[in-house]
Amino acid sequence: MIKLLCSLFLLSSAMVFSQTQFRIFSKTSKQPVANAAVYCDDNLLGKTNQEGLLSVKTKCRKVEILASNYEDATADVRKTVEVALQPLAEKRDNIERVIINDKSDPRALRILDELNKRAKENSPKSLDSYTFKSYSKFSIDVDKDSVDTFKDFIATRKDSLSRAEDRKFKQKEKEKKDSLLTEEFISAAAASQMFLWEKASEYKYSKKFGEKTNIIDNRMSGFKNPIYEALAINISNLDRTPRQLRPENRNLFNFYLSDTIQLDGRKTYVIKFKEITNKKKQNPRKFNGKIYVDASSFALKKFESTSKKLNEGNIVSVWKPIDNKWFLDYEDIKVKMGDQTYETSKKDSTKAGEKPKFNKKTFGNYLYVKNRFFDFRLNEDEKASDFKGYSLELKNSDGSLLNQYRTDSLTERESATYTKMDQFVEKHQFEKKLSYLTQLLRGNIRYKMIDFDLTKFYSYDQYQGLRLGAGVKLNEKFSKTWSPDGYFGYGFKDSRFKYGLGLDVKLSDKRTSVFRIDYVDDVFAVGRFSNAMWDLSMKLSDINIDLHNGAFYKNQKWGASYLYDLSNSLSMKIAVNKEKQQALFDYQYKDMGNRFDNFSTTLSLKFAPNDKNIMTPSGKFTFEKGYPQVYVNYEKGMKALGGDLNYNRLDALIIHQFRTAAGLTNIKFFGGLSSGTAPIWKNFEIAGQTDRNNNHWYSNIGSPTNLGFTTMPAGTFYTDKFVAVRFSQSLPFKFKTLGTKYSSIDIEYQSAIGNFRNSGDHQRFEFMVLDHYYQEAGLIWNRFLGTNFGIGFSYRLGYYRTSEFSNNFGIKIKFNVLDR
Repeated sequence: MIKLLCSLFLLSSAMVFSQTQFRIFSKTSKQPVANAAVYCDDNLLGKTNQEGLLSVKTKCRKVEILASNYEDATADVRKTVEVALQPLAEKRDNIERVIINDKSDPRALRILDELNKRAKENSPKSLDSYTFKSYSKFSIDVDKDSVDTFKDFIATRKDSLSRAEDRKFKQKEKEKKDSLLTEEFISAAAASQMFLWEKASEYKYSKKFGEKTNIIDNRMSGFKNPIYEALAINISNLDRTPRQLRPENRNLFNFYLSDTIQLDGRKTYVIKFKEITNKKKQNPRKFNGKIYVDASSFALKKFESTSKKLNEGNIVSVWKPIDNKWFLDYEDIKVKMGDQTYETSKKDSTKAGEKPKFNKKTFGNYLYVKNRFFDFRLNEDEKASDFKGYSLELKNSDGSLLNQYRTDSLTERESATYTKMDQFVEKHQFEKKLSYLTQLLRGNIRYKMIDFDLTKFYSYDQYQGLRLGAGVKLNEKFSKTWSPDGYFGYGFKDSRFKYGLGLDVKLSDKRTSVFRIDYVDDVFAVGRFSNAMWDLSMKLSDINIDLHNGAFYKNQKWGASYLYDLSNSLSMKIAVNKEKQQALFDYQYKDMGNRFDNFSTTLSLKFAPNDKNIMTPSGKFTFEKGYPQVYVNYEKGMKALGGDLNYNRLDALIIHQFRTAAGLTNIKFFGGLSSGTAPIWKNFEIAGQTDRNNNHWYSNIGSPTNLGFTTMPAGTFYTDKFVAVRFSQSLPFKFKTLGTKYSSIDIEYQSAIGNFRNSGDHQRFEFMVLDHYYQEAGLIWNRFLGTNFGIGFSYRLGYYRTSEFSNNFGIKIKFNVLDR
């Protein structure tokens, strides 16, 4: 028992003596200062007692001490720390001392409101046209203040490793390979940066012709070929408002008007801001940045932001007025990107049976971004030819022109990066591996000359049950012109294989111009809205649209199509199809039975005037999705070439998204019209998301879709003409619950109405005609409890509402990566 008590005493003593002891006292009276707060970065470690003492355990190297009526002080952390605080002068007027409230200064908020109100007026896009150029440099390296220390350490470490004896244990082959790769990279990075990318660009804007960005030249260390998807990356505030200034983030920060100064000869307001985390433990006088607002125009003049943690990163952006419009002048960004940590032995040898002791040597890795803007020209005559093609165009990519646009010469370390990293990347074929990641943006998994389609791996519906499969396509590494593809799928409920084969012929490398032939033997949901021109994110959102739907038909199709981009904004697809179709449910159309031969032509259009695209070897890539978006499909069935049907089918979808003081608003208008001799699948099912039989506990649970109704029973309502609207509003505030991620709330409303003129022609198949307004309203909690998932709840309103609650509500679960 005595031994146990002694052990506990020694353990508790060790814990006490391993702590740091603070003693805070007045510099003038030498009396202890009680209730003095000690902060590490922006976190409260504790407050002193009546004797001015505080014992804490911390890894922080430097702390700040705050106390009422005393000057703030900083101190290095040691085992014992004594700090003498200087009393404040009685009449001192310094906002740094008095800002202790946990709410924003109303004066600062009024200035920010005026800044947002005049944003369009001050924006360069209120001009008729403008042109300017930029030079951007992106680099990854250790902290610039630690470069010499890092180089000396790596040299010493390399010399030590070269003299070390062989290890007494055998490494696994993969571990050995990874270790050698790491050492080789460290050796290269000692004499150069880890990464360097330079880019010279020209930006053109015209109210009449739109926007155009030309990459004048570009060079990325390690990569001989340009990474097209990366060229679109714009790490700057060129076209973006800093998130701290957005109205929906207003409650995440506190803002304080701290000063009025002369900046470049202009009266300027200085507003300090701090991010709100834990109000009780936050340093009340530690700020995250400053906002400089021009007093006469209320334009953003300068923006400074510093990370909450010491030395984690910062950003400085500066704007300048040209013809009373404010252009971004320059920008410098530093962001921490992890650490390099090395174990170093305290002694060269150990006694027999002893384990070696190690210290850790750590170097921070940082991303440095330098943006410089120049050669501004305003309101000059613009030619339509200057804006032809896609939004972003690469002119040159060998780096030969960069020296004309560099604002300063490359350092010896920067210049060495191209040589060292080019050799390292080429040796280990990282360029090929990077193409794997860029293809994920297109929904593909790439392996050499084969792309696997992510949308073909999995789906679920009531007819097929779980469907597994695969889709493959030979990419540009096989041929720059010919691209064969195929897919298959197997449904475990209907126990049938489905498949398709096709061939794309690429007719241009400047824009999308693709001729295609294909054959398909598959099953499809009845009455589905056309998604011919939808992008990947929209198609992925609808991957479970038929979760509770069992009405399917079989289709054997021979087809040919031509896809062509008329401009950056307008795309067109013309298709001709010969089909054999058969209902896979109890159904008869008029006296014609349930199987038909069909010959049809389809015209599909997509108009997206604010999309930004670039042409790559893999095809067009949309790097920035803009609004509005308009989709139109017109299909004509004809009694020709053996066709049994004669019909017209038109559907249209308009999506618009915009931001106001009330938050982000998203509106979708959609509808369709079918006429003539058309079986049920050539009409429209209003996509319901609940189980019409309501047999299971999960019957009312679904996932978000583009056009589906959360509370509507699947496969229930059909029309030959309908109109619908979907409205969602993100409320203008965000909040924290658990973890570090911010949550938000969306409110939603959806409505549809239609008719079915000859519904009696569709026999032996039970359905309802949507001839009254179907309405539902709900809300969704994005990033529920700080997770990546959103939880939504909707309730049915109006004519179709029933007396049973379970029939009127629906739940949807979404993964926020796919959210807008």
